[in-house]
Amino acid sequence: MRRVTRVVLAAMLPASVASVGFGQTPPIDPMAAMEAMSAMDHWMTMVHGWAYLNYNDQGGPSGGDDFESQNHVMGMASHSFLGGKLTFYGTLSLEPATIPEPGSHELFQVGETNDGVLLVDYQHPHDFFIQLAGAWQKSFGADFGLRFYAAAVGEPALGPPAFVHRLSASANPTAPLSHHNQDSTHISYDVLTLGLTAGIFTLEGSGFHGAEPDENRWNIQAGAIDSYAVRLTAVPVPGLTVQLSGGHLTNPEAAEPGNQNRFTGMLAYETALPGGFLAVSLITGQNQEPEEGARFWGTLLEWTWKFCEWNTTYGRLEAVDRDLFELRFKRQRPEEVPLDRTRVYAGTLGYVRDFPLIPKATTGVGADVTLYRFTDRLDDVYASMPVSFHVFARIRFDIGLGGGGHAGHSMH
Repeated sequence: MRRVTRVVLAAMLPASVASVGFGQTPPIDPMAAMEAMSAMDHWMTMVHGWAYLNYNDQGGPSGGDDFESQNHVMGMASHSFLGGKLTFYGTLSLEPATIPEPGSHELFQVGETNDGVLLVDYQHPHDFFIQLAGAWQKSFGADFGLRFYAAAVGEPALGPPAFVHRLSASANPTAPLSHHNQDSTHISYDVLTLGLTAGIFTLEGSGFHGAEPDENRWNIQAGAIDSYAVRLTAVPVPGLTVQLSGGHLTNPEAAEPGNQNRFTGMLAYETALPGGFLAVSLITGQNQEPEEGARFWGTLLEWTWKFCEWNTTYGRLEAVDRDLFELRFKRQRPEEVPLDRTRVYAGTLGYVRDFPLIPKATTGVGADVTLYRFTDRLDDVYASMPVSFHVFARIRFDIGLGGGGHAGHSMH
């Protein structure tokens, strides 16, 4: 039983425990793990969590500094059912209490609202309820599988795995500037997803409520299923994932009335290395809004490299389209003002040093620095060369229990 429990945990971690869509890259064959789980006659539970204690300093006149904590706790319980695997998921965050209002300072970030006004230069905190969901999946032979996922709060089949669950972003405490072009639907309401796996391909379709979370970060914002998405994922060789998705969102942004179409693409590679791992993701996404010319791209290249057991370097390069009016005046552009789109570039480089402190957990300290490039028309708002940095302490744990009480840990 020890070997079976550890095999199943290896397939679930680090990605699929947190994000239950199919578009993940587990380190071993997921079908083998599914078959092993379907043969179990006991519940298997797992808890995964992490927290940063972070000093955040964003430079220039539009920046600011604060102490804050980004954090997640994710739990799951699985059992064989009707010849397949039934799994319940729960993901929570205390960020509504641990990140000061209106959010975490982040230069050039745009999305969601505070007191009815568009948030600019802030990353909003995650809701307390990030995922409350159940899934049933079954394999039919070695190359075919079926999965059904239902969530009061969860992630539809749109975009890459959310940045908080991507191995390539696992050491970085900061949300990508392209978050709202790519994976912002990872907290959606009333989600139904059906997925089919055939060989190296997985095709998923979702219906869900399109509005993003409101300003009450402690509630569940139920609504009609008014949006849809389709995602195709291929794993041509172990560790390499190619993914395309598209979706229609009904009134996603409270400060920007109107529907939105989103298209995303991802190329990701993950591999275990002696003393660590390497994870790299190239992701792009475009939001198409009703206004003429309103096509906003967001593209990133990010990586995390853990080596010599205790050392991790990470980085992120981004190019994002922004509305010049919103950056200058920190509010939604009025309809009578013509669209003036500009592009912002950002580059981050960071390092984390882990050390043993708490049993069954990984603790560490780290820091990063971010530089920017943008039009000189924003120099009076951001200064010509703002510099941002984080200094943080981090704790992370992965604990899995089968019927025999054996634990397992992810590559994190």
